Amino acid sequence: MYALVDCNNFFVSCERTLNPELNNKPVVVLSNNDGCVVSRSKEAKDLGIPMAAPAFKYKELFKKHDVQCFSAKFELYNFKSQRVIEISKAYVDKTDFEVYSIDELFLDLKSFKYINIYDYCIDIKNEIYDKEKIPVSIGIAPTKTLCKVANRIVKKDPERFNGVFALDTPEKIEKALKWLNIGDVWGIGRRLAVKMQDNGVFKAWDLLQKPEMWVRKIMGIHGVRMVNELKGIRQLELDVPSPKKSIAVTRSFMEMLTTKEEVRERVETFGMYCSERLRKQNTCCKMVTVFVQTNRFRKDLPEYRKAMTQILPNPTNSSILIGRVVNELFEAIYKEGFHYKRAGVFVNDFVPEDQRQISFFEEDTQNQHLPVMKAMDAMNKKFGKDKVRLGSMSGQNTFGRAKLSPEYEAFLKNNTLPEANFRFH
Repeated sequence: MYALVDCNNFFVSCERTLNPELNNKPVVVLSNNDGCVVSRSKEAKDLGIPMAAPAFKYKELFKKHDVQCFSAKFELYNFKSQRVIEISKAYVDKTDFEVYSIDELFLDLKSFKYINIYDYCIDIKNEIYDKEKIPVSIGIAPTKTLCKVANRIVKKDPERFNGVFALDTPEKIEKALKWLNIGDVWGIGRRLAVKMQDNGVFKAWDLLQKPEMWVRKIMGIHGVRMVNELKGIRQLELDVPSPKKSIAVTRSFMEMLTTKEEVRERVETFGMYCSERLRKQNTCCKMVTVFVQTNRFRKDLPEYRKAMTQILPNPTNSSILIGRVVNELFEAIYKEGFHYKRAGVFVNDFVPEDQRQISFFEEDTQNQHLPVMKAMDAMNKKFGKDKVRLGSMSGQNTFGRAKLSPEYEAFLKNNTLPEANFRFH
C-alpha cells in the first residue's frame, strides 16, 4: 500500500502557524509581487474566490468580508515543508518515500504487513499537527493514482474521515471511481477530459470499461498504465530525485524598472542564485542565457524583449565567473528608454563538478574560486540566505512582497531558514 500525505491549503496553514487568530477566518496568500491568489482557506473558497484570481479584481470583496491577504513567504513554506517531510519519512524505511511537491509526499507501506495501516497514518497525521500545526490529509491505496483518489475523498469531507481514508477493498475502489469525474483523475488534463467526455467517459469508472485498444489509441501506453493503476495494479514506483538538467531564475518586478543599474543588479542577483543551485547539486554549467523584457500588457508603452546565450570556454559554478558572463550578456541586450518588467537567467548543459574538461587555450580559474564559494555557501546556510554575498548584490529579496506580517518578521529574527528546495511561481 501507498500513503499520500497532502498538506491542507498549505500556504494558508503556514500563515496560521504564525498567527492562530487566523483560524476559521477567510485567508488568501498572494503570488509573486502580490499579483494573484495562490492559496485559499476553506472560508475564502466559500466566498467564491477562485484559484489564481487577480488580487486587484477582488479588492472590494476582500474588504467587504475582511479577507486576510498575505504576501507569499517562500522561506517559511520551505521550512515547514521540510519539517513535515522529516516527520513523515521517519515512519518508513530510508528510501521508501517520494517528495512529490512542496506539500505532498508518497510513503511506501508495502512492508507493513502486521500493523493497522489506517491507525498508523492517523499517528502520522497527529504528530505533524502536534509538532508543526499543519493539518494534513492522508489517502491510502494500493497504487499512487488511487492514493490521489483517496486523498480527494478525504478533502471532500475531512471531519467524516478524520483526515485519513483507505481504498483497501475492491468495493471501495469501485464506489470511489464511480463518484470521481474523469477530469479529476491524476494525469488527465483539460483537453483529454473533453475528448473522454465526447466518447462517453464521464467518470473514472467509465474509463475502466473501455477496451485496452481504445485506451491505447487515445492515450498511448500512458493510458494503459493509468487504467491498471485505477484497477489497483501498481505501475508507478517511487521516483528517486535526479539532478536538474537546467536551472532558471526569472522574476517579474514589483514595479517597472527604467534605470540600467536597477535592472543590472536584479539580473546579476539571478545569476548568483543559479550558481548557488549548481553548487548545491555539485554540477557546473557550460551555457548561460540572459533575457529582459518589458510589460507586454502595457500597449501604451514601447515593447522590447531580448535574450542572448553564451557558451563558456570552461564549465563553472563560480558566482564570480557566472556573474561576469551575465554582466556581459546584459550589456549586449540592454537598451535605454524602456520600462522593464521581467528578466531572468538560465544555465544549462551541465557536467559533474569533478568531471570538468578544461580548454587547453583558456585560463581556468574555477578551482581558485571554489574555496571562497564553498565558504560563502556554508556561511549562508548557517546564518541565512544572502548574509554573505557579492558586492553587486543588494541583498533585497527578488519578490515584491508588501503584505508581510509582523508575526513573520518576529519569526525570522528567531529562526535561520534554509534555502528553498522548490521552485515557487
